[in-house]
Amino acid sequence: MSIKEYMTHDHRECDNLYAPLEEALNGGDFEKALELFVPFKEAMLRHFAMEEEVLFPKMEEFIGSGEGPIYVMKMEHAQIKSIIDQLGEAIEKRDQQKALGLGETFMIMTQQHNMKEEQILYNMAEQLPMDKEAILQQMKEVKA
Repeated sequence: MSIKEYMTHDHRECDNLYAPLEEALNGGDFEKALELFVPFKEAMLRHFAMEEEVLFPKMEEFIGSGEGPIYVMKMEHAQIKSIIDQLGEAIEKRDQQKALGLGETFMIMTQQHNMKEEQILYNMAEQLPMDKEAILQQMKEVKA
């Protein structure tokens, strides 16, 4: 499996954890939403950690750091993490309207972010002369 295949699959897994959370919020079932929020947040944080702790540093060894695509992805990670935190707070406060609004913002931002990673960044990673099998293994070992 390539880095692109693995990380794209992980994007879908995170999406699959969000869908029932959104369904619970739409139904006003805050107990279920809170229960579903925890594994969803853990999966998202693990995904970001795989990139920020393993993939991005390895890529930067070849392309350098600075204000390129990796810098943009890290900034977007910070924004998405903030939205996830706010979503958790809205669920705890049982604020359905705020939670649904944050959920919509999350989905729009995440879909755009994922598209950039899948169409640009992961392709770039596949082209670099890195030990992709070792990187893949290191990413699989990341804990949230």
